[in-house]
Amino acid sequence: MKSKVNWLEWCNESFERAKREDKPVLLDLTAVWCHWCHVMDSTSYSDEDCANIINEDFVPIKVDIDKRPDIKERYNMGGFPSTVFLNPQGYIIAGETYVPPERFKLMLETVKSAYKNRKDEIKQRVLETIEKTKNEQTINKAEINDGIIKEVLLSVEDNFDRFYGGFGTQPKFPHPEVLDLLFMQYQKTQNKKYIEMALKTLDSMHEGIYDHADFGFFRYSVTPDWKVPHYEKMLDTNAGLLRNYAAAYEITKGDKYKKIAEGTIEYINKFLSDQKNGGFYGSQDADEEFYLSKPDERKNKKQPYVDKTIYVDWNAMMISSYLKAGMVLNDENAVNFAIKTADFILDNCYGNKNGLFHYFDGKPGINGLLSDNIYFLNCLIDLYSTKQNKKYFEKTIEIADFILNNFYDEDNGGFYDRMLQKEDLGTLRHMSKQFLENSFCAIVFLRLYFLTKDDVYKQAA
Repeated sequence: MKSKVNWLEWCNESFERAKREDKPVLLDLTAVWCHWCHVMDSTSYSDEDCANIINEDFVPIKVDIDKRPDIKERYNMGGFPSTVFLNPQGYIIAGETYVPPERFKLMLETVKSAYKNRKDEIKQRVLETIEKTKNEQTINKAEINDGIIKEVLLSVEDNFDRFYGGFGTQPKFPHPEVLDLLFMQYQKTQNKKYIEMALKTLDSMHEGIYDHADFGFFRYSVTPDWKVPHYEKMLDTNAGLLRNYAAAYEITKGDKYKKIAEGTIEYINKFLSDQKNGGFYGSQDADEEFYLSKPDERKNKKQPYVDKTIYVDWNAMMISSYLKAGMVLNDENAVNFAIKTADFILDNCYGNKNGLFHYFDGKPGINGLLSDNIYFLNCLIDLYSTKQNKKYFEKTIEIADFILNNFYDEDNGGFYDRMLQKEDLGTLRHMSKQFLENSFCAIVFLRLYFLTKDDVYKQAA
């Protein structure tokens, strides 16, 4: 169905038009797997009055957050869809998440009026935001010691849900990295409380957000008991959990964990991968009607839509997980498919001048993001450790040096999340260091140091 809103892409031309016509920008951050994004498209953006106001008084821009995680990071209003109003320079005026039609109409009129009548006030607020963004880039340095690890573990224990497993209250998301930490700590100390927290969480997630008909894991649960899944299935979620269940089987030899890991690989092979050419697909849609059907009824229904875009950072995560699970489960096909996918990405999404491109949907799109380069670097280290192939070692060094040359902050330490591009707009012009990406950089560069004994990598870590 043709959209009633005349959506434009995020590009210089769109913002030039906003400047020329002196109109605010309406930015819709959306995703193919996102249920409420579809609802907003079929209600608020399909409402005749709303669409007319948008087309007349705004410059509307739609961005896919999976394809542009850098824009998602800077303009996210706390969930998706994110409905964000910007000035023509690309700075935030106001924003919300999902907005139903009647309230959306009022919101559009309010922003339109404010933009017209309170320009100076908006300009001042934008300048304050820019200043705040600059100040947030300073990193407080602290000595690394055992005390930090103890603090983190205490925080994990404090947030652990002893009744239902998992961390926090609701919504309940899987946290694969936290489970990695608990497994590592158990292996280091043999303290049973760490493995008990990890296994309780894995058991509860399997009961609640695991698809017992087609296998694989849903993205999260709306409730603390894991029993009401949000039904989209994401490649990165499944990569993290496959790694966790494989680790649980490796440590406990519990057959249950082996079966769940095997089921997850079966799901990915069947629905989220290109078995012929290599490559893992991004996601499968949330379709409540489909997933609430009984298993025998589901056989006759059309499977929810699969986004067949190949995202490099998520592919790298799954390559690492397939290698780990393949070795633990003695699944040679998983190992071989991981290698095939890595080769596909090197052939189609990599160049030594540009580094890794972010996604492939027939051709590579957008380069210069740290996440693609660092996650792919990590999976190359895994590949080299598994296969001892010199080609992977050479690419490892090449990409590591590319990351140090293009993302590393020599003066203050830390890695920026993206390379600046001359056509950058709004807050994309401001360098940003993401906490999770930097944590992962530290891990990967330490791994590289142990592999090469090159002190440059240790210092960066």
